[in-house]
Amino acid sequence: MKRSINKCGFTLVELLVVIAIIGVLVGLLLPAVQAAREAARRMQCTNNIKQITLAVISYEAVHQVYCCGSYGYIDNEGKPEAWMRRSWYYHILPYIEQKALYDVYDEHYQHPEASPGGRGAFDYTNLPAKTTIVSTLMCPDDQNNPKVHNGSSAQNQQGFHGNYVGNGGNNYFNVDANGTWNDTYCMDLNGIFPPLRAIKPAHVTDGTSNTLMFSEIRLVPDGAMGSGGEDIRGRLINCRHTGALFSTLYAPNTTEPDRHHYCISTVYAPCTNTNQKNLVSARSYHGGDGVAASMCDGSVTFISGTVDLEAYHAMGSRNGMESIVIDE
Repeated sequence: MKRSINKCGFTLVELLVVIAIIGVLVGLLLPAVQAAREAARRMQCTNNIKQITLAVISYEAVHQVYCCGSYGYIDNEGKPEAWMRRSWYYHILPYIEQKALYDVYDEHYQHPEASPGGRGAFDYTNLPAKTTIVSTLMCPDDQNNPKVHNGSSAQNQQGFHGNYVGNGGNNYFNVDANGTWNDTYCMDLNGIFPPLRAIKPAHVTDGTSNTLMFSEIRLVPDGAMGSGGEDIRGRLINCRHTGALFSTLYAPNTTEPDRHHYCISTVYAPCTNTNQKNLVSARSYHGGDGVAASMCDGSVTFISGTVDLEAYHAMGSRNGMESIVIDE
């Protein structure tokens, strides 16, 4: 007598239904995972800006002034400060757990040849450890991190670049009160970090809770070694041409190109190569078309690309006496 055997299994239709259901679930899950990762990166970026802002506030508590924006005019050939090009970055290192790196830099800067009148290139060209990466200055959303080399030559590397830049004011970096290009006018920038000048909290007459201190930019890779192609934005070591500052003249993530003496224009960070009417606008890769930013009181916020431009201008100046009202 033959025994009957029952075979269990999926039909083709059932298998296709299961695969379709799994596909739908994965399709729902991946955006959620990506959104969670983006939220984590944005939170890390916000935390970085918070840390460097508190570092400047700590520096002020010791020295009674905020850090000097940079040591040198925008185009400073022939002036005594021509090669003293370090930025606010140098001063905050001890306050972001980088005291050892600060000591290396400080010993170099105290060398007689690094002083005005000495062998100028000693100040930054021969700076030891200048390619040291400091993660606190890097936005995790920027895939061009870390940036430590440029396209000039192996002997003339510009060192570590960061995503975070200081508030230079709400105008071009080198125009006078009449809107005319003026190289030395950069000392009178109405932000927190004018070159060759240290600002006190008492100078922030608009109020520390109304005035920006830091925001972020998108880094642009330099050209191949020996090409001479350089992008100065975010340069913290050889801070000539105010590469470590931003302006609130245009809204965050604006399509208006930056203006700098050394830059490489890209779709995500357009730039016009010029030494007149220089400025850099805040930009980021965060969702929501905005940028992370900090105020002088230590608070951190997110500023949309659709922010009221008048209010954004007011946030860029320390002493404009503007009334700031931002609709949430």
